[in-house]
Amino acid sequence: MKIRKRLLEGFNDDRGMGVIEILVASVISLMVLGVAVVMFTRNQSILEEQNEATNIQAKARYSVDRIEEEIRMAGFGLPAFQGLTAIGANSISFRSNLDDVRTTTPPCNSCPGTIAGSTGDTTLTVVDESGFSSGDKIVIHDPNFSQWELNTVTGTSAGTLSLGAGLAHDYVYGINTSLVTVNKYNDITIALSGTNIIRTVDGAATNLVSDVDATNGLVFNFYGISTPSSILRLGFALNLIDPGNPGAAAEFKTDISLRNS
Repeated sequence: MKIRKRLLEGFNDDRGMGVIEILVASVISLMVLGVAVVMFTRNQSILEEQNEATNIQAKARYSVDRIEEEIRMAGFGLPAFQGLTAIGANSISFRSNLDDVRTTTPPCNSCPGTIAGSTGDTTLTVVDESGFSSGDKIVIHDPNFSQWELNTVTGTSAGTLSLGAGLAHDYVYGINTSLVTVNKYNDITIALSGTNIIRTVDGAATNLVSDVDATNGLVFNFYGISTPSSILRLGFALNLIDPGNPGAAAEFKTDISLRNS
């Protein structure tokens, strides 16, 4: 009965909470709130780091695919083993018909001995000159006799290309040779420059990839071969960084078999 009486008296006490109780409750509430804020901040930081890591991984994959696509164009439209022109630890240079501009001399089946062009000629008769213009670099190639040369276009007229230099070979049709090909080509360089990878086409530079490591952002491996025309495959490593978060980085490595080797 005494215990019940005291409980009833406690419930009927209308004095409310004292200052000490309020202070204790406030301190506990602040501690709980502080822990919640710390946990939220930490989780937010972890989420941001994960997003940054995911973004840089995706950028690295895209960049590797893009560089690989560029290098696979080496030698397109040129004779075999004439694509790569210079190699370095952080750069590679090559020729390629980027715009797929091409023509041939007039085909002549079953007429061996017909001359498509003679040594010293400064004009070349072609099927279609419309894709060429003055200043274009071209490769003239007789695939059956492995004759080829680099030249330039100085002008065009109906069915004719004017050449910057006289032909270096006689181009004569044989039994199995019915035409000579003419391909425009570009000089391309892909190289590390500071924290960027620069693509240069005929002297015009554009930024291919940004936010790479300034020391080893792009590293080529030619597997001991030092002569560009002898290279059949190569490897390269790409190292990307996040300028706002040095802890977020990505490294990708891949091998490439050259398409025109």
